[in-house]
Amino acid sequence: MTNPYSLSEATARYDEALTQRIDHNMNVAELPIIGVTTNLGTKGAELARGYYESVRRAGGVPFLLAPTDDPQELIAQLEQVDGLLLSGGGDINPLWLGEDPMPELHSICPERDLYELQLCRMAHQRNIPVMGICRGCQVMAAALGGKVMQDIGQVAGLIKHSQDAPREEATHWVRLTDREGILSGLEERQAVNSFHHQAISEPGPLMHTSAVASDGVIEAVEGNLGESFLLGVQWHPECMSGSSLSQHLFRAFVAAAESYCRALELHASILTLDSHCDTPMMFPAMIAAEEEHTGQPVDELTWLPDLCHRNPHCLVDAVKAAEGHLDETFMVSYIPQGPRTPEGYADARHQVELTHQRLQHILHGQLPYLYVHFGIENGYALGQDLSLVAYYHDQCQVEYITLVHNGHNDICDSARPKQGEPQEEWGGLSPFGREVIGEMNRCGVLIDLSHASEQTFYQTLELSRKPVAVTHACCRALCDHPRNLTDEQLRAIAQKDGVVQCTMYHGFLRNDDKEATIEDFMQHLEHMIEVCGIDHVGIGSDFDGDGGVAGLRDASDVLHITERLLQRGYTDNDICKIWGDNFRRVLAAQSL
Repeated sequence: MTNPYSLSEATARYDEALTQRIDHNMNVAELPIIGVTTNLGTKGAELARGYYESVRRAGGVPFLLAPTDDPQELIAQLEQVDGLLLSGGGDINPLWLGEDPMPELHSICPERDLYELQLCRMAHQRNIPVMGICRGCQVMAAALGGKVMQDIGQVAGLIKHSQDAPREEATHWVRLTDREGILSGLEERQAVNSFHHQAISEPGPLMHTSAVASDGVIEAVEGNLGESFLLGVQWHPECMSGSSLSQHLFRAFVAAAESYCRALELHASILTLDSHCDTPMMFPAMIAAEEEHTGQPVDELTWLPDLCHRNPHCLVDAVKAAEGHLDETFMVSYIPQGPRTPEGYADARHQVELTHQRLQHILHGQLPYLYVHFGIENGYALGQDLSLVAYYHDQCQVEYITLVHNGHNDICDSARPKQGEPQEEWGGLSPFGREVIGEMNRCGVLIDLSHASEQTFYQTLELSRKPVAVTHACCRALCDHPRNLTDEQLRAIAQKDGVVQCTMYHGFLRNDDKEATIEDFMQHLEHMIEVCGIDHVGIGSDFDGDGGVAGLRDASDVLHITERLLQRGYTDNDICKIWGDNFRRVLAAQSL
């Protein structure tokens, strides 16, 4: 730039940057937007320079957030950011912590408390990476189920936690206690600065301690392994920008925001589909809660579920789907195996019809942010009446039927016989079951082979004239469970142009007692891709039917799958196939 005060030269420089940004051949990466909360001073919202400069140096774009008591404005702020940095400041009003103030309490800022507590909670619900510094660290604990000490003098005293030295000077040591998380790879002993008299006493269920001072004061917390990015530190790394510790923290945070940003960008251009959830199983609990709340009995024949709002009784609703950027799901009518009698069959049919009635108001795309399809889990609902295949498809909008569940039925053998049943009853499909396969093909109802025995599986593949699906299962090679598929089965379904949907049930992911996480899910998903190819794999959560693991707790978490697929180098087209295109292809083939 020849003239530093030439507006035309400056404009040309910005035009060139814009050209690079919109030229896809230049492959200019999106820069993650980091929302940074501000303090309130005499002139209004203000922020120390170190916060936004640290974000910039780590590759993010700082976006300063002014406190607000308007919920719509708060939501609008979150919709603009890819990461949230909670800055330092005064004490939290102890009333928000359910306590009266101690004499040692310092000044509070009422405008910040509710705003930041709710901002943090909503950011976490949306899986936006969150980093908290000093007060911000304490806000994270208070917002997410932890506890904060009003004054660490209750337990400390061996270390001066509010230094008089310059802010960039380290004055005490902390010990890193987590060797697997965000702070892993660093020296166990780190020198930090310190300006606080409050601290976290309990991280809560969503975070764990990752650094402590020698007097036991918690100095850092992180989100639990496999879960959304959460990082809180009690010191002020923005004042020590030259230290390797500070750079590590901000780079990890901005990298998480960049991953979130990239996944969000992709979800804006693709449709995502979950092939199996059991949310209708939660309807009795919703009815019971409504009766308890109103003190009045509910007419179960006319009752309709509220899935348009955040519902504490289920893992899938419109709000959680919007937070996870999930577009479509199959809600199934789960029919437990009952007696093979006219009365049992009648009860099963009634259950399908009742579930359809309860879902009727959302089966036409009327649920905000989420399109709902309908399926039946367990062909027991057909009884011995072949005409019910057409009836359920035409009158109840059923798009797939799972042939069997736990226990053999009149159609076929199950992978898991009920207690007292032989390992096989039919040797695969029954004579009636063979008719069912033909009728489902004729009516355009997708055959779901989840829960089917291996003989049922192979006989159905041979008999069906159309591709079939397994809407929720995992890999036998990684977890030896009769419900999981062998590599031979995976290859066989691919050869018939079918699709296998990887599920999130912990019992199908691991054989030991350790808690399953999203990483276990990803191992099964990638094994499926390796064995049967990218064109024959998808996702079926089994939410509300025992599905859900660390990192994939409910529908709001499914964006994490996209983040990990991107990190592993899968293309946008690959991810589009996994997230629904493969399943839609098989579904569309039923009407051909």
